[in-house]
This record gives sequence, C-alpha cells and structure tokens, in this order.
Amino acid sequence: MKLKELIRKEILSIIKENSAAKLYKVEGKLISSDELKTQSQILSDIRSITGITTVNVEEYTPKMPKKGRFYDILTIKIDPYPYIRHGKFDLDTIKQIIDNINHIKGVIKFTVDNPQMVNIGI
Repeated sequence: MKLKELIRKEILSIIKENSAAKLYKVEGKLISSDELKTQSQILSDIRSITGITTVNVEEYTPKMPKKGRFYDILTIKIDPYPYIRHGKFDLDTIKQIIDNINHIKGVIKFTVDNPQMVNIGI
C-alpha cells in the first residue's frame, strides 16, 4: 500500500513539473464594449477558455478612440496540458484560442500581430 501511494505522489509531481514548465504567452490588443457585458464579465469569459490560466490587462489609448469602447493590451498565459492530453498543442491551437476570444460577446476585436509559440516556463 505504501508503494502504491509513493508511486501516485511521484506521478502527480512529474505531471505538475511538466505542465508548469511549459506555459505559453500571447499578447494582443483587445477592443471591447460594455453594451452586452461588463468589462469584468468579458475578462472572466476569456479566463474560462480552456488552457488560459491568467489574463493581465493594461489600458492603452488608440489614436482615434471611439466612445463606449475599452482598449486594452492583454497578456494571456496558456497551459498546454489540456490540449496535449487530448491531442496536440501548436500554433494552430493558439490561433484557435485567439478566435475563441473574438467570439465572446462584448469583444469587438482581439488582435495578435504575430501569433507564435512563446514558452515562458513557469
């Protein structure tokens, strides 16, 4: 029984180390409106997308802002483990996550200039 518990703990430790060492980052510009949802609800919906662990928000002012819109630079951290577990995690997966963000109600546009696999470690 002790051996079984020891093996289980070791496996969990390895899984945590492997997934923690492979976080990825995506940075892009978000334009949103609070007509359908509040800004905090929109960010909550973004955080609920599979693999997204954190979303950091920094406001910016575009050259010609439109009234009733929010302009933010988002830095999103993605854990690839949920995707790897069911297949693969690659640039197409990141592009799909970007597309998923663009389909959230209240998001007018989320753009990432050069989507790429940026491994940030832990």
